[in-house]
Amino acid sequence: MSDTAAVPGANSSATAEPDFWTVHQGDARDIGTWLRRAAHEAGSDGAPFLQTTITSPPYATLVDYGSDNQIGFGQSYEDYLESCRSIFESVHQWTLDSGSMWVVADSLMERRRDGKPSRLVPLPFDLATQAKSVGWTLREVIIWRKDRTRPWSHHGKLRNGFEYVLFFVKSNSFTFNVDRLRDTGSLKSWWVKYPERHNPWGMTPDNVWEIPIPVQGSWDDSAFRHACPFPPELVRRMVTLSSEEGDVVFDPFAGSGSVVTGALEEGRRGLGVELNPDYVSLFHKSAPTLRRERSEAKSVSVMTQRLLELRMLKYPKELARQILRSGFTALQVRAVLMVVESVNYEFARTGYGTISCSVVVVDELSELETARLSKILAEVTARAPLSKYGLDVRCEVVSVDEASAQFPQGDVSVYTKGRAWSADFTLAGTDVGRWIHEAGVPTVVPVISPLHVRQSLEESS
Repeated sequence: MSDTAAVPGANSSATAEPDFWTVHQGDARDIGTWLRRAAHEAGSDGAPFLQTTITSPPYATLVDYGSDNQIGFGQSYEDYLESCRSIFESVHQWTLDSGSMWVVADSLMERRRDGKPSRLVPLPFDLATQAKSVGWTLREVIIWRKDRTRPWSHHGKLRNGFEYVLFFVKSNSFTFNVDRLRDTGSLKSWWVKYPERHNPWGMTPDNVWEIPIPVQGSWDDSAFRHACPFPPELVRRMVTLSSEEGDVVFDPFAGSGSVVTGALEEGRRGLGVELNPDYVSLFHKSAPTLRRERSEAKSVSVMTQRLLELRMLKYPKELARQILRSGFTALQVRAVLMVVESVNYEFARTGYGTISCSVVVVDELSELETARLSKILAEVTARAPLSKYGLDVRCEVVSVDEASAQFPQGDVSVYTKGRAWSADFTLAGTDVGRWIHEAGVPTVVPVISPLHVRQSLEESS
């Protein structure tokens, strides 16, 4: 590297220079030495410090990026693969055990001069072989459907509308925050009746990502005038899946800096190396306008809130059904009261919230029958299906005369037809006991709760 392109000097401080987390001019083949110095800037005292690397090596001889001694263009295919292998090895050495590496690559067509047909070269999997040889484990292959492509098509080859995104890990402790990519927009139409079958934050994303590339020539920001630009959404997904705020995200082929920009926008420390000084200059000119202030407020979608509410309301309905299956009757069990004590709006696979359920029984229930019911409650809440709801639940048995004491103030909603998604009416909490007495023996054990939901089935389709 030249004096003007050098990485800021190493020091023993745990805090890097303010402008260190950016794109630096340099050769990716020299990153072994470069990352050793960068480790000190990251405060790792020479130990691994990279959390995730997101990159796309030049596609062999396919594109001339306009730099002398560049990787790919002007090299033999074997030398190109060896250069990539060496870079993957350096990245592996400086990556934390929880870390990972994303490699975006495409196949390419090799024109042969011996009269034989041109051959499709499986570049992504040749790169995967090189990564494996230095310790990386290929964990997932994602198809990135990019929509707009360069018009590279040939006789016997269709227009290529996708690229491969290879996800490599260093150990079994790799970070993979899949909940951050969940989406409620594609839930099945029966989510209203069966909320417990859905994660409140949506479905697990699949491994086909439809993300258009930037429209070449029409973007105002010159940072996107690059032969193979990464769309911001693609970068965001990889960054949020495999890292946390404050982690180091690295790109040894930084180009115009889309990975570094995306990392900085997500609160990470973005770091890139790029051989072409023009791209480095473009990044530094555009980066101030691309970075934005991050809001710490976490929004929760209406769908997520509704799924959590429906899950909590269906629990007492299912609890009543399990009690009746255990031998009790609606003559003895008159209602189930449910109060929401807390809700967890963080991404989770369980522990969605805490509720209390009071099973209302007639005054004539004997002490022995009450004890048997308490035992049944402990048993049915500990096994499926109730144990699958992901809720922390406290259950108790109360008499009809004690029911109103559960709601000392405010109104409650009454669900009488077994439809936990639609309240039938509301009444004052202090009138609950009187209403249960007057309602008599129910056809369906009602659920009574301050939680009010009126969700039509039509809205679920």
